[in-house]
Amino acid sequence: MSLDYEKIETECVGGLRIGGWEITSCHMPILSNSAIEGYANELGFNVPEMIFGNNYLCLRHVSSGQELRLRAIDALKMVDTSPHSAKSVQVSIAENWTESSKRNRSDITDVIRPFDWTFSTKYRGSVANGLQFCSSDTGIDYEKLMVREDILFYDENILYEDDLGDNGTSQLSYKVRVMPSGFFVLQRFFLRVDGVLFRIYDSRLYHQFGSDHITREFSTRESPFKDIVCQLPKKKHDDEDLSLLNNIQFVDGVMKDPLVEYEVAQINQACKIDSP
Repeated sequence: MSLDYEKIETECVGGLRIGGWEITSCHMPILSNSAIEGYANELGFNVPEMIFGNNYLCLRHVSSGQELRLRAIDALKMVDTSPHSAKSVQVSIAENWTESSKRNRSDITDVIRPFDWTFSTKYRGSVANGLQFCSSDTGIDYEKLMVREDILFYDENILYEDDLGDNGTSQLSYKVRVMPSGFFVLQRFFLRVDGVLFRIYDSRLYHQFGSDHITREFSTRESPFKDIVCQLPKKKHDDEDLSLLNNIQFVDGVMKDPLVEYEVAQINQACKIDSP
């Protein structure tokens, strides 16, 4: 299938208009300290050190106005702030790190609630103008994605990142790929807490141009730190290549099979609810 398309190119935004969709990805600098303080006051907890709050991915269906966006602020709103959340991942430095973080940002005026200091989020995107996802029994057709096609537009971007006080990595990012047949998006939350665990939350989106729906898969995986270390290849003198623990692709490849939820959104119509 061959579709006409129009490139979108500005100083900060790139993308395409194709198949009735406008797909745009925005790259902007990291937020200023004052903007980050504003996020912390709004959310009520100490936020990641590096927030790219003006970065976004927008998938907009032109005729209906329905859209899905990926944004840092909406993802951070889904960080757990329940009373037990600060202890959801136990490490010896967790309490000291959060207290130190408070002192370093003493100009934050709101009371800092307990929060998941790993910034784990099960964010799947922000929908608008009637786009609604419902549970489904079927997922993405990966055989279609394996067909060799030209890549008309590709981008990858970071929404937020933190080094957890030099004790790991917490990162939310996305990749988008647009082909003549459709588009595919991977948003990934990646967490490494040294000596404790690895965690990956993936949200995948696929739409075939000309179809009446978008398919979304949301998967969760978690493994003890030692289980990933055991998968490291040996170097000379039986030393492990510890640098691979910073390689998200390597960790992704050796983690256990995920738990997956399937969803579908009808374009320009509401979900059908089965009668009881």
